[in-house]
Amino acid sequence: MAGFSFMSAHGDEHDPVKREKMFREVQEFKMKYLAQEMELSEIQKKKFFELYQEEMESKKECYQEAVVMDRRLKEQKDASEEDYQQVRNAFNQANENWAKIEQQYDEKYSEFLSQKQIYKMKEAESSFRAKFDEMKHSRKKGHHKKNDQK
Repeated sequence: MAGFSFMSAHGDEHDPVKREKMFREVQEFKMKYLAQEMELSEIQKKKFFELYQEEMESKKECYQEAVVMDRRLKEQKDASEEDYQQVRNAFNQANENWAKIEQQYDEKYSEFLSQKQIYKMKEAESSFRAKFDEMKHSRKKGHHKKNDQK
């Protein structure tokens, strides 16, 4: 996916402003990619983009608490079994919420998308995620090589 090359131009991904800009650009690219793979009409694109952003925000929110708990757990040197269990429970609950959100939005999408388009969306999301992960992995490898050469 040639569209990912813009990310390396941003430099320091630890800068919150650059990170937010990069996130928005990736999301925008992702939505265009999904729309293309789903073969959406112009009318469908407008509805899809709005609803998809709403869905992604809902999914993001369902994991926030679990992620915060996980970070705290990793910082604890003397975490108890109960601490680990609480984090696992939080992630299990987040996974259940994610599935419910997905089902709710699939119903909303079916009001203006065909089942084939919804199916293609899920396939394109998986494909996008795999290519994005591959790009991140190769980028990390390149970063490590540069550090090893210094």
